[in-house]
Amino acid sequence: MNGVTGGIPKPPAKVSCLACRAAKRKCLTPDAFTVCKRCIDNNLQCEYKKHRRGRRKKDASGVPIDTDISGRLVGSIGSRPTPRVSSGTTRQFHDHDSTRHSSHSPYGRDLDHELEPYRHSPSVTTTTVTPIPMTEEQAMSTQHGIQFSHVVPVQGEHTAYNMPPPNLTATPPLHANISQEFCPDPVMSGLISESDAFEMFEFYFGHVNVTVAVLDPVLHTATFCREKSPLLFTAVLTVTAKILKPKAYSSCLLIANKLVGQAVEYGVSTIEVVQALIILQHWKKADDGSSWRKLGYAIRMAQELRLNHRAPRPLPANEKQARQVLNRERCWLNLVVADYHLAMHHSLPRMLNNDDLEDPYEWQVDHPHLPVPGDHLFAPWITFSRLCRLYADMLASMSGSHANLRSLHWLEMEWKRWRKRWLERDCDFLPQQIAMIKMCSALPHFHICEYRLLFCARYQAKNDGDTVDTTQPNSLSYAFAQCSDTALGVLEVFENDFVRHGYLPFCFNLAWVATAIASVWLVKNISSMDQVDRVRIIRVLKQAEESTASASLSSDDMAAYTHRLLKHLLGTIKPEWHLQASQPGSALNISPPGVNLQLGSSPGHMWTMPSTTQMIQDNLWNPSNPSTNPFEDYHTQLQQTNSNDSLAQASIHAGGHGNEMTNFPTDMLFPAADDDIWKLLFPL
Repeated sequence: MNGVTGGIPKPPAKVSCLACRAAKRKCLTPDAFTVCKRCIDNNLQCEYKKHRRGRRKKDASGVPIDTDISGRLVGSIGSRPTPRVSSGTTRQFHDHDSTRHSSHSPYGRDLDHELEPYRHSPSVTTTTVTPIPMTEEQAMSTQHGIQFSHVVPVQGEHTAYNMPPPNLTATPPLHANISQEFCPDPVMSGLISESDAFEMFEFYFGHVNVTVAVLDPVLHTATFCREKSPLLFTAVLTVTAKILKPKAYSSCLLIANKLVGQAVEYGVSTIEVVQALIILQHWKKADDGSSWRKLGYAIRMAQELRLNHRAPRPLPANEKQARQVLNRERCWLNLVVADYHLAMHHSLPRMLNNDDLEDPYEWQVDHPHLPVPGDHLFAPWITFSRLCRLYADMLASMSGSHANLRSLHWLEMEWKRWRKRWLERDCDFLPQQIAMIKMCSALPHFHICEYRLLFCARYQAKNDGDTVDTTQPNSLSYAFAQCSDTALGVLEVFENDFVRHGYLPFCFNLAWVATAIASVWLVKNISSMDQVDRVRIIRVLKQAEESTASASLSSDDMAAYTHRLLKHLLGTIKPEWHLQASQPGSALNISPPGVNLQLGSSPGHMWTMPSTTQMIQDNLWNPSNPSTNPFEDYHTQLQQTNSNDSLAQASIHAGGHGNEMTNFPTDMLFPAADDDIWKLLFPL
């Protein structure tokens, strides 16, 4: 040997490691004791062996054999040994007296091929040359001379397109936790103390996770999440800081987005990354428009992890193993819910079309011994989303045919069955979950009544000049009164079931969307209502305006945006109607949803009936002149909830523009400063 370093002979510098030699690549290393760059990038075992010159020894059958540093024999053909996954990337040197072929040897190419299955293994085990029995497909190929591609399954095996679910105990990728090195979590950054982190996890499972159950409180403790996935740990702290620590929310969200970027950069594909993306998009920042793209990435990752494959039943007897199985299936159900939700609110197609055909109620009832608060919401959530998608398809295909009304009748019957199953029976729901189910019931009820009103106005009332007269008990006035009642029913649920119990800071996004839809419709049609109904509507809107102002934790959360929207809507109503609503003798009597309004004696008003979606989009997407908009800065008006101030503002903005609401300068139902927020919820 020419040189010795630390007692280990230094090999020639121009000789590549086994992995690079097999790929016919050059090792780019300064010396032979440094792990080469290619092995680091590809997570390969960087192993070096000296070349053995001369011919290789052969066994009695004439098969070439090789000898490792322990003198163990390795056959060049036959059954391959099972490689052992190494714990890290280390370089091993084997120096022995036996000789090897040169890279220019005629056997060099075969030798590289033989070493291919051993590149990822730190050591090589002894194997025996045994014949492999031919499969049925191989025998058929030999008989008929036909060769098949790799996608044709061998009997008893899976194809490349139908792989089995991965092992739950598999070793995570090399870079699964690399994010923690470069971007510390909120606790390491000093934004949140460790004691606060444990309390925030407890709050998350007690208030947030019960609405949409993403995590299992038994498995996903604060300690487990921090050790397993800094991204998931940060995601939970971020959405909870939005409620408990608003000042730290922006910094936590910045860290969460940084960790998401690193997970994408390093190609980390774990269930924890999928769950973190679900949490961040469900309780996102109001002006975040990236949830659609992030959810698509999460769905692709979940399909790669085979989360859409339901495990065979019965579940494992071990509780932890059973919860791990349910954790995978729960994650997939969350993706189904999120896919429905975002597709409806972004007016985009769903990614999952046929992967949620199974009844989610069957999954809910097959593990009563492993309860997770919120699991029993998946069945009503998914069936509700299907009803909403069906309604959207019916609205788009309305043609005036009597078949439209038959379809509407069928949809109404399905809604009644849904309500009876999940609201009128004792299903052991928590109060927060009942509030969400009530909102999911009130919104479709309004849309069903609106569909009937729209059909009547377009195809049945043309002889009446498309007018509604509340003094005449005809079909159009009846449908209009019913639609008004159900819109008020949406606001009633918002006030009585969300505001009264303090659920607004962490409620699901649907509550804000439903409130905006009902409020816009009521204000847009208030001129066609009688005096009694106007008083009811104005008082309900004022009450919701004050409630959202009180529930707002910052100027850019959904409560603040909804407060400014309601304040803006009230400002478009004529001052004399405000004065009528403020009189002590005007009582506020809200009828329960489904009860018809009493028709007043006021004269009818000229009226046309577009859909709520058309109303919102026409007002959002039509160009306007911001300089003429009287509402330029709504952040400074967040705390101005005094009723006298509201009346004064209404008088100022309505003065000099006629008596009809349509004469408002820009006729914009949404504040100009917040248009971008509402465009995310009501796109074209």
